[in-house]
Amino acid sequence: MSLTPEFDFSPLHGLALLLPLLAVRLGMLRLLKPDSLRRAGFTPPVEEHARWAMPVYVISEGLLLLYPLFLTIKDGVWLALGLPLMVGGLSLVALSAWEFTHTEGRQPLTGGIYRYSRNPMYAGYLLYFAGVGLVTASWLYILIAVIEQIALYWLIRGEERWCLAEYGEPYRRYTRDVRRYLGRRAS
Repeated sequence: MSLTPEFDFSPLHGLALLLPLLAVRLGMLRLLKPDSLRRAGFTPPVEEHARWAMPVYVISEGLLLLYPLFLTIKDGVWLALGLPLMVGGLSLVALSAWEFTHTEGRQPLTGGIYRYSRNPMYAGYLLYFAGVGLVTASWLYILIAVIEQIALYWLIRGEERWCLAEYGEPYRRYTRDVRRYLGRRAS
């Protein structure tokens, strides 16, 4: 990993890095339940003090999707470190997309992978993007992923407030049992 980012226009590497995530995130939702893309795009209101989070999230997400077109996949230790994170992240995204398409209407997602994470798709994105950063040996990519996750944290808090208002006590119990990212709390 170099202190200065390497730029090498390599769209095939970028596509190889991004197509699996896009196929799972968008393709699975579209194939399994076409209206789920609209549901997945819903964003609850953000509190005034966190309004900065949405533009930061959108910009960083755009960079995370475009920057790989200028990176090359490294071999050796970088590939060995990053690939398991990418596979793990992709698995979390796939499991949460599956559960999302099999939950009806206006009820909270609490089954399947959501028994172990209130936000498995977001946790999967973090793992996947960290893996891409390692596979390309790009500290800048990892930094952008961290910035995205900081902004996402504030957006998730808005989602959680909305869920609490929408679903009430059952959702409050769920938040006591299941951690925001990964893991169940001890009973």
